[in-house]
Amino acid sequence: MQRARGDRVERADLLDQVASAWSQLSPADYPFARSMAGQLRAHDDRADFLAGVDLILSGIEVIARP
Repeated sequence: MQRARGDRVERADLLDQVASAWSQLSPADYPFARSMAGQLRAHDDRADFLAGVDLILSGIEVIARP
């Protein structure tokens, strides 16, 4: 998955390359990566990011309560 500087890689192509590489890993050594390979191509970056922000803000809210 090497590329020259300045070359642009489309998100879908990159995720497809990574998912293909993950699916070829040893299931005994990399069970989580193997299990996520199929989902990687279609996951929603924005939704995942916003869920993470919500989680952090909820934690801050709990800590900040009197």
